[in-house]
Parts: sequence; C-alpha cells; structure tokens
Amino acid sequence: MEQYLVDDLLVPKERIQRLLGPACCGDTSTDVSSIPSRANIISLLQSLITNPNIKYGDPIIIFFSGHGSRYSLSDDDDDPDIDEELNDERSQKFIEALCPVDRNTIDSSSAFIPDITDRELNTILAQIARTKGNRITFILDCCRAGSVTRTPSPGVRTVPPLERASLKDMLLAAEETHKNFPGYRSIIAEDWVPDMDSHVILAACLGSEVARARRIRRMGVEVWGGVFTNLLVKTLRSGVLGGEATYADLIDALPPLHYQTPNVAGGHKDTRLWYQV
Repeated sequence: MEQYLVDDLLVPKERIQRLLGPACCGDTSTDVSSIPSRANIISLLQSLITNPNIKYGDPIIIFFSGHGSRYSLSDDDDDPDIDEELNDERSQKFIEALCPVDRNTIDSSSAFIPDITDRELNTILAQIARTKGNRITFILDCCRAGSVTRTPSPGVRTVPPLERASLKDMLLAAEETHKNFPGYRSIIAEDWVPDMDSHVILAACLGSEVARARRIRRMGVEVWGGVFTNLLVKTLRSGVLGGEATYADLIDALPPLHYQTPNVAGGHKDTRLWYQV
C-alpha cells in the first residue's frame, strides 16, 4: 500500500507515518516506539487530530493490516452497571476489535493490555473529522470473526478474543482515554451509535468471514501479505476505474473471492475516491 501511495499517487514519504511489526518471527530489530502496540496505535491516530500539516479537507488514509477479533456482548463480566448499558436490545451482538502487537501482555501498571474496540476507533475517527474534515479512508485488511475461529489456520488474519482482558476492560480503558474529547459520547452509553459520516471503511471481509493472507517476498524477506490489499492495489492500478469512480465502485471492481467478501461502509461511500479532486 505504501509503495502504491508513493509511486503511483506521488505522496511524499515524509507524509506517511508507519507502525510496523517484526518482519519475521524472532526479529527484534524494530524500534519499540514504531511497533503497532496499543499505546502507539492510539497515540498516532490521536496525533492526526492536531497535526498542523493536515489541513481541513485533506484526504487522510489509515491502513491496518494484521489481526482482528470480536467479542460477544453476552460474554461480558457480570457487572450490573455495564451490563445494563451494553445488553440493551438495540446494542449490536458483537463488538469488533483490532489486535495490537502487545495484546495480552502486562503494562507498566501491571494491567493486561486489551485489544482496541471498534467503538474506540470510531470515537477517534469522529474527532479527526471534527478538526480535519471527513475525507478519511480507513482500510482494514483483517478478520473480525475471532470469536468464531478459535484455532485459525495459517494465512487467516484472525485470533481468538482475549481471556484475561474482558470486553469491559477494553471499553473502560477507552472511556478513560477519550472522555475529555470535545463532544465526547460515552463508549459504554446505552444510546451509543457509531458515527458513520466521519469516514469511509474499506474492509477485507464481512463480520462472519475470515480475511486471508499469503506469503510474499518484500525487500528480500518473506512476509505475510493480505490478499485484499493485493487485489485493492491491483485494481487501483489497473485503469478500470473512471474519473468519477466512488468507493462503492472500487469494491464492485474487485475480482470475486470465494472465501471473503470485501465491503464498503460509511455515509460517504458513494463519493469519489480519495485521490480525486
């Protein structure tokens, strides 16, 4: 994805911020400040809110390639306060999450590090849109069905939900982190709904499916590469999209896959793609 942005769209490299995991198993050369830990992911996303180099209305691309999971609301802890709010009939059955590289480890305060819920991500994206506009594209090449696939096969981008850090832990951690945002809506509120006008999501698969990855060589190193990302970039480079192509058109133009269904969501999914004026 980075190569496409730099080589095809001529995005200056200094405008791209990266958090990268080890290139291969056992590689410890990655600087701790640049790995996709929970703290680094949240910090980098929050930095976009006040980044002076991003003007209101500038296109913003956020790309996540890695593991996802999801948590059933019915599996939450027996906490009457949070249960009363989360078990409302209008609440979604599952809360989806992205998995940082340090999930389920212990932080400096001896607490287990949880995943990052979709509610927390939505809250941050809404804050970015408030100061920078809603030309935000969030590309997700990961699974969201971790509660379904307990023992994922190689090449499947999902992991089981955490057992030591509960859904309540994740939501309360997010509540503490973001409660001072202007106009903040409580992540555990009974009437919480996602802000789908702040961004457009391009996702590798439906919530009940799994996203696939395959082995590729990159800079002489064998790594896992997402099938969805590969098809997305190939389609963008193919010339099949016209000058008025929308996000929905891009997803429709992707070659069909038998095992996953790429999809688009967001109030502005029928607007023109991010690189078009």
